[in-house]
Amino acid sequence: MINVMAKQESPIKLVSRTRDKWKNKNRPKSIADNAIALAYIMWQLALNGAKNLHLEDFRYDTDAQRIGVAEEYLALLVHLSDRLMCDALDHAQRNEFVSTAALAAARHVQRNKEEIMGRGDYHGPFLEKINMRANEYASCTLAQDEPGYQMLRTIGAHVQDIMGSDQTNKWVIDQVMEIDAPAMFASLRKSLNNLCELPEDK
Repeated sequence: MINVMAKQESPIKLVSRTRDKWKNKNRPKSIADNAIALAYIMWQLALNGAKNLHLEDFRYDTDAQRIGVAEEYLALLVHLSDRLMCDALDHAQRNEFVSTAALAAARHVQRNKEEIMGRGDYHGPFLEKINMRANEYASCTLAQDEPGYQMLRTIGAHVQDIMGSDQTNKWVIDQVMEIDAPAMFASLRKSLNNLCELPEDK
């Protein structure tokens, strides 16, 4: 039996370049400004991660799987942004930053899932996923250079659960752990540095 869905073009478009610098550096940017801008960048990184699995010949059977993978990546990136900003902001500022970024990310999920899957409440469930994943990732180590093995293993397992582990997708966890998740983390660090002017070694 031929899987028609696997041969269809993905509704997720690859973003080749992400703008992560403010045009007017002389105008002070608020914590909310930076968080909202970063949420858009994180959404693009998450979409690119989901699209890359398709390009690497892993198989999606439904659009729900594609967007589900993007949501998993996005939840991870929201958590990582919080971890990366912990030394740059005080407690109140950090709460404002991560809550604003999470709400903005949820708006991207809502808008895009409505386009792909029709009307519905996607905002609330995604915020619940962010909180649930944050609890999982909180115990995972984060080295300066990259997420630790446990964090990579966790995101890889979530993606594997969505895509399945048949003959085509059985190695997807390795792709996520070894290539895609570390690449997204590196891009996130670069964008945070450019937007918020963090030290290079943060």
